Amino acid sequence: MEIFEDEFDFQVFLKIMQQQSVNNDCRIHAYCLMTNHFHLLVETGEVEIGQFMMHLSGKYAMYYNRHHGYSGHVFERRYKSCLVQTDDYFLQTSRYIHLNPVKARMAAHPEDYRYSSYKTIIRLQDDGITEPEKTLAYFGSKGIFGYREFVENTAHKYVVEEDGIRKVMGENDVWLPW
Repeated sequence: MEIFEDEFDFQVFLKIMQQQSVNNDCRIHAYCLMTNHFHLLVETGEVEIGQFMMHLSGKYAMYYNRHHGYSGHVFERRYKSCLVQTDDYFLQTSRYIHLNPVKARMAAHPEDYRYSSYKTIIRLQDDGITEPEKTLAYFGSKGIFGYREFVENTAHKYVVEEDGIRKVMGENDVWLPW
């Protein structure tokens, strides 16, 4: 079921995410809002990820139900999460998140999709949410160009890592090449 039914839903969710990242001392490194789910790469401070997610999903559910005249749960199950412990896994997760709309055939290129942090990381806009410095630092002097090449390189070498991320996130659907 869609959790974002119109443009206003996307904008409200982004505003709540921005507020909750500040309130809970979390850094958003990547995100992508699809129509029926979302992906986040979040670095937490003192507050545990569960608290951040509870506030984020709870506030959005209250808005969504009121705005659309619904009641009850908006999110079907508890969120899925995995601990990102290595630099490689951090980068692969960011890449996976930003390629989600491309693989779902919702956009031809990651920068074409409006509801992701990709354009902020490659400095085409500033969403006021994403902190791109850590991500870009991995690419040294290549910075933005290095990250773009990394994300948009569809070579086989990244398939294994993406399969691992997809399994952790519980996504069993087959993605066709774009």
